[in-house]
Amino acid sequence: MPALIALARQIKSTAQVFSTVDLSAWVGNDQFLFSEGTAEQALTCLERKGYATPEKRAAHTHRKPRRYYMTAAGLDAAQAALLALPGEAPDLQALPTRLWNLLRIRRRLTAAEAAATLVDADENFDAQTKRIGALLAAWAKHSPKTVAVAAKRENGRIRYVLTNDLGRWPPPARAGQIHPSDFSLVAPVPLRYRKAPAAADLAGCTAE
Repeated sequence: MPALIALARQIKSTAQVFSTVDLSAWVGNDQFLFSEGTAEQALTCLERKGYATPEKRAAHTHRKPRRYYMTAAGLDAAQAALLALPGEAPDLQALPTRLWNLLRIRRRLTAAEAAATLVDADENFDAQTKRIGALLAAWAKHSPKTVAVAAKRENGRIRYVLTNDLGRWPPPARAGQIHPSDFSLVAPVPLRYRKAPAAADLAGCTAE
């Protein structure tokens, strides 16, 4: 997770290249130790998950630090890891957040019911109702364990039911999107990377 958080802060597109030296510097500081070897291990894990891809290089450059690109899925994962940090919060004025909070309170909603509460007088009611309906449908499609379509309609309208409260962040609304709750049980910086004396077992992918 420390690598993902650092990458979320430093890498903004899939065209931006970075090296193991860069990642080591971005994560490491006065309190945490994140060597180039650990950075290489973290990026190997991210590559295996499809989050990073190595830059192709000529044979004569094999001794130089390896360079990588983040994939689109990797950028999504990095942002989710960053948002999972304590103190991070969604935009409370954004429509997805307002709709999600209303669904958490009501537990059941149609797009029209949500629009009656969320749409301001100076907004286009029909257009906003369509946006709300599209969001609810996307949540039901891409996060079916969180939002489900009710078996019965309400006055001919589709009703959506909350089946799992993910907390403050709205559910994924597109394929492959990672939710911050996926990182809720992961320490931002595992103890093994703190500079206080500790047994360092670098096996696995916890460096990511």
